[in-house]
Amino acid sequence: MDLNKGLVGWDSVEDTTNPLNWTGTQKAMLTTFIGFISALVPCASSLTAPGIGATMQDLNETSDILGSLMITIYVAGIAVGPLFLGPLSEIFGRYPVLICSSWFHVIFLIACGLAPTFASLIVFRLFAGVGAAAALTLAPAIVGDIFPIEKRAFGNTIVIFAQCLGPVIGPICGGFITEQLGWRWAYWILLCFTGTTTVAISLFMRESYPITILQKKTKRLQKELNRPDLKSQLHLNYTKKELLSRSLIRPMKLLTRSPIIFLLSLYIAIMYGILYLMFTTITPIFQDTYGWSLQVTGLAYLGIGVGSILALAILLRGNDAKVVKLRKRNNGVYEPEMRLPDCLYYAILVPIGIFWYGWTSEREVHWSVPIIGLIPYGFGMAGIFVPGQTYMIDSFPQYAASTIAAAASMRSLFGTFMPLAGPHMYKALGLGWGNTLLGALTAALVPIVWCFYRYGKTIRKRWPVEL
Repeated sequence: MDLNKGLVGWDSVEDTTNPLNWTGTQKAMLTTFIGFISALVPCASSLTAPGIGATMQDLNETSDILGSLMITIYVAGIAVGPLFLGPLSEIFGRYPVLICSSWFHVIFLIACGLAPTFASLIVFRLFAGVGAAAALTLAPAIVGDIFPIEKRAFGNTIVIFAQCLGPVIGPICGGFITEQLGWRWAYWILLCFTGTTTVAISLFMRESYPITILQKKTKRLQKELNRPDLKSQLHLNYTKKELLSRSLIRPMKLLTRSPIIFLLSLYIAIMYGILYLMFTTITPIFQDTYGWSLQVTGLAYLGIGVGSILALAILLRGNDAKVVKLRKRNNGVYEPEMRLPDCLYYAILVPIGIFWYGWTSEREVHWSVPIIGLIPYGFGMAGIFVPGQTYMIDSFPQYAASTIAAAASMRSLFGTFMPLAGPHMYKALGLGWGNTLLGALTAALVPIVWCFYRYGKTIRKRWPVEL
């Protein structure tokens, strides 16, 4: 900070108002809150899946396409929300955007629980998804605000662990809730957890975006010192209108002008879409082929959950440790590509898991074998997701929310529409060849990870993005 030059910044390197200097307890509490609410969002998308039959019967709906749309429309809302919620957080701060969106989510969960018709339920789930999008978009951005580079993967791993846990816990709990209490209770139970978490975040969360913090400090000092000339050292030289317009188009600019953001987002989006597409097969396979009840069928999702947890346990410390080692070898200079060297090994496991699950289900071997096949799929997906997302944040640290918004929108679009193609694809090709097609697609994309590790720095310099 240099008031003589009219610049307002941090008081010192150790300034405790700088989110990077918050105490471990403060960071742990905030990470826990955003991790928990991040788990509830994907949980809300899958918790209602086991009860789709009961929902359609109760609301007099017979269309299978509308039944699938009821599940995926929530993810469509998550695809739309980040495109404006992420940029808005870079103007007004993380706190107001996350709080307002979370309460919006809560309101439409209530509407879903009270929905009188199937059409109204679809509309309410769309708006609930828009509100839920803030948690998925801003959680990684907040991690980028409060953790330094050498600890950023640790924070991201916790958040992504929560996001991976949600789709697994949802179907397990959803089957029991629907069978014992009815499909509407899925929304009431979600409301209890989401509402409580939103209240806690509203009360205890602090603003973490450095630009917003310094803007508030600048306004305070302008008033206290009678110095209207003071400016934040992170001041952006635009009017509010210009800032808003630039911010709102930023996610699309990143997707269309940055090969790194586009291709890595596409890769993760395809894996995410396949995850939701496979979700459409697990329930009928284990109910029709293996004779499991609705309640027990949810346990089949544990294969993906176990694989994800194993990968995240390794990444919790391993990715940051790798970065520290590579940076030391590079004379102390950090490059975002240092996040990626182990991704290739994880990427290879994804098609292996898909092939395994598809053909063992096709041949109707013992129920444990396809579930075990889901473990390498979950392991590989989580192993790419954490370093990949952290790599994107590190490539554009000032605009982390817009970067994650771009990736989350593409991911959610694939999660919305790929499952709709599932019934037709599996009917035409069967489980074996249908999943072989999906596995071949993910195998063909494996070289993307290697290319970014090897040539990412060159690509970033060759195609800079004016934001």
